Amino acid sequence: MVGYHRSVLLEEAIKALHVKKGEWYLDCTLGDGGHTLEILKQGGKVIGMDVDPQALKRAKERLCDLGYFEDQGLRLVQGNFRDLENIISQTESGDQKFASVKSNLAGAIFDLGVSSLQLESPERGFSFGMMGPLDMRMDPTLAVRALDLLNSLSRKELYEIFNQLGEEKYSWRLANALVLAREVKPFTNTLELSKAVEKVVGGKREKIHPATRVFQALRMTVNDELGALKEGLDKVRNEIKKDGYIVVISFHSLEDRIVKNTFREWQFAGFGEVLTKKPIVPTEKEVVDNPRSRSAKMRVFKRS
Repeated sequence: MVGYHRSVLLEEAIKALHVKKGEWYLDCTLGDGGHTLEILKQGGKVIGMDVDPQALKRAKERLCDLGYFEDQGLRLVQGNFRDLENIISQTESGDQKFASVKSNLAGAIFDLGVSSLQLESPERGFSFGMMGPLDMRMDPTLAVRALDLLNSLSRKELYEIFNQLGEEKYSWRLANALVLAREVKPFTNTLELSKAVEKVVGGKREKIHPATRVFQALRMTVNDELGALKEGLDKVRNEIKKDGYIVVISFHSLEDRIVKNTFREWQFAGFGEVLTKKPIVPTEKEVVDNPRSRSAKMRVFKRS
């Protein structure tokens, strides 16, 4: 089994939340529980949610091993953060110990993107470097997989996905080549797609694999990541009490743009203050220690 996911900007994120003992916090992207663990260590209480049941299971095991159990100070729930209103309501109504959660939410954190566990589990289909099915669903109950998109969408639709979500320079060439390839044999696994992309754009370029952006675009489409982010932000604002903090760590320029614009709109409407005029980014040391952190940007909003 791979080690636990290394939370990016962990120290900065926990500092930005201003964790207070006995207060409730939302970890909207639980993952392996890195942020939740630090909040608990500082005496905070956490509702942790994740769409991925495997992530939820691992986080629960990790926290239990360290002495943190689901009692009145911890609640772990499978669900998308776009459903956080229902998750909070169900938490309050399901157990008297959680009856006052909604009125005491002092902060929320979103750590977007894909985790190390997901990338390093071939059967999930997130990695272009390991043989696996073209799945890419974070929530296994979703109906559409990456291979369904790849084998059914038109050239124009694939181009738009690769261009907009992948910001891929060779989007049209790739869309055309992949449609022609699937007419001979439909795509079924990650290495087929990876090799097909390499054939079009050549070998390694820049600092990333040539298939990185195509895989990213398909993953974001399968999981409707931008739509979920917009909905989640709209809902979380109303859940955090006065002087509470909302922290978002993103790894994609479109995600960061959504967060930046949303926070600006909130400030203009009088809901609070943007505390990060420019995003907080990893130190050079963190990027060296954890290369996956290189594109991370963190923004913080304070409710009023």
